[in-house]
Amino acid sequence: MSLQSLIQVSGKTALIVPESNLELSYSQLNNIVYHLQSIFTNPISPFSDKGSQKQLRIATFLPNGLELIASFLAITTAGNVITPLNPKYTRSEFAGYLSDLETDAVIVPRYSHLKPDSEVVSAARATPTKPFVIEIWYDTARSLLQYEIFHAQTLASMYNSVIDKSSLPSEEAGHHMPGVAGNSDIAMILFTSGTTGKAKKVPLTHFNLTSSMMNIIKTYKLRNRDRNYVIMPLFHIHGLQVLLASLASQGSVVVPNHFSASMFYPHLREWNFTWYSAVPTIHIILLNRRLPKELKGQLRFIRSCSSSLPPAVFSELESSFGCPVVEAYGMTEASHQVTSNNIPFHGKTSRKAGTVGIPQGTVEVIIINEHEAILNKCQVGQVAISGPNVTSGYLQNELANKESFFNFQGKRFFKTGDLGMFDNEGRLVLKGRIKEIINKGGEKISPVEIDSVVSSHEKVKECVSFGYPDKKYGENIGCGVVCKKGTSLTETELKAWLQDRLASFKLPQKIYIVQELPKSPTGKMNRRLMSQVFGLEAKV
Repeated sequence: MSLQSLIQVSGKTALIVPESNLELSYSQLNNIVYHLQSIFTNPISPFSDKGSQKQLRIATFLPNGLELIASFLAITTAGNVITPLNPKYTRSEFAGYLSDLETDAVIVPRYSHLKPDSEVVSAARATPTKPFVIEIWYDTARSLLQYEIFHAQTLASMYNSVIDKSSLPSEEAGHHMPGVAGNSDIAMILFTSGTTGKAKKVPLTHFNLTSSMMNIIKTYKLRNRDRNYVIMPLFHIHGLQVLLASLASQGSVVVPNHFSASMFYPHLREWNFTWYSAVPTIHIILLNRRLPKELKGQLRFIRSCSSSLPPAVFSELESSFGCPVVEAYGMTEASHQVTSNNIPFHGKTSRKAGTVGIPQGTVEVIIINEHEAILNKCQVGQVAISGPNVTSGYLQNELANKESFFNFQGKRFFKTGDLGMFDNEGRLVLKGRIKEIINKGGEKISPVEIDSVVSSHEKVKECVSFGYPDKKYGENIGCGVVCKKGTSLTETELKAWLQDRLASFKLPQKIYIVQELPKSPTGKMNRRLMSQVFGLEAKV
């Protein structure tokens, strides 16, 4: 399946952008996407001859919203490759990614060419492939996204779509979004976080993406009357796939240009969305704001993914919102979803806090030891996955592919780098990243387990446990803690409380009570950097 084959054209509402006060139907979105495809199909566009030679690689530097969504759909359905990048990157980061991608063009907001020294434009001008700079903006008069293409070096205008008649699909175009992309065509290249060395490039085909989209639709029984509030960034696989799954199920999406805790409840009241998916950090932030009584029970479910959700937060979410919370497990290499708990009354295996559920749809999951042999239930090992949603391998990185992929019973499996086990009912329980496991004097300790206990304290808002160098034990345990608003807690008090709840060798040696914990743009905390954050690296 290709992306265009899953998105039907109709008069039903597809997309709502609160900041622009836009509400677009699938037909209107289709017109916008078709017009943007003329970047590659218009005979006088600078891309008209390049597109026939290869798949073009296009990077975007856009916030969440219509511009990014339409760019994604136009680029991929036209048979080209998109890499959405975080607009907050520095110039050196932009330059590195653009060069590594061998980018043909970058898509930026309007008037970016007037700022030649900005991070994005200056990085593009310094890139060896000399990518074109494409500015896009919404034309309210024509209800389309217009674009202007600029020369990479001189920033001289080469083509402006405003001067031409709008490109619109014919009435005979059919009931699906037009496009020429094939199932095996690469649709997107994403970078891994790169916490260890250079970031790896992950190619995802149309079939990878659509397989995962269908798994998400089936897992949560998504319907055309569902409305999804998309608050995860669309330069991340989590945000992209919950958006695309909603569109493929003919539901609608509300997409603010950024997450705002103060606007969440007003948007819930105004737009009546039925579900949202987010990282635990966002759930915790929302819990700090009291839900208006009249909105309790309005959501059909809440989905949590991308990092571990403390059981205490799970319970508080369900109590506050009056709806089930379902935890899931996903990653870039799997086109997002791998496992998920079932929503109530669907599936034989009931959901359980502290687990990420069962393999869903076409995904296969096994637990292996260091010799790639399968382990039994309740035995902890590395999580390995297989399925049509899983990437075929990293680009231009033979060493990483050799280390990460192996064949088992005629299938290609990917080693996730996560430790986990299946419980007796087949649910996956994650124990943390292999590289994050704390080795204290030979005792292997899961930081996720410590987080679960610490976060259950009534005054703890969020926490992160981590290992740090120790002369005596090799590694010891540290923990950063943020208290709930209006409460206070000391290191001594928390250590005393933990003594009856954790074995002595699992007790954090150092506890830091702080105002906030450093996070990635997607709300994740990097445990392996925490010892540096708290100044522990230099002490040993």
